[in-house]
Amino acid sequence: MSKIDLDITNLPDTTVNVRDAFGLDVDLEVPAYSELESHVPDLDPDYLFDRETTLAILAGFAHNRRVMVSGYHGTGKSTHIEQVAARLNWPCVRVNL
Repeated sequence: MSKIDLDITNLPDTTVNVRDAFGLDVDLEVPAYSELESHVPDLDPDYLFDRETTLAILAGFAHNRRVMVSGYHGTGKSTHIEQVAARLNWPCVRVNL
């Protein structure tokens, strides 16, 4: 065994249906956490998801890959990520530079 002990207790432990959670017409399940923790953003029940951006973010979450979301300031890039994280109970910390 390696000298490095991996703590795998913090991996997603459930899945969420994309159609139910995001209102997108897609038959897809994505990894999520069953329990809410302190770094999960507040859920905005009225948020409307852009299909392409949401699916790209979900692919990144599901496959532990980076996703670049680009756009002008004030167009909702950070809010979009936060609302995806909120529906998956995925911890998210926002850092403004």
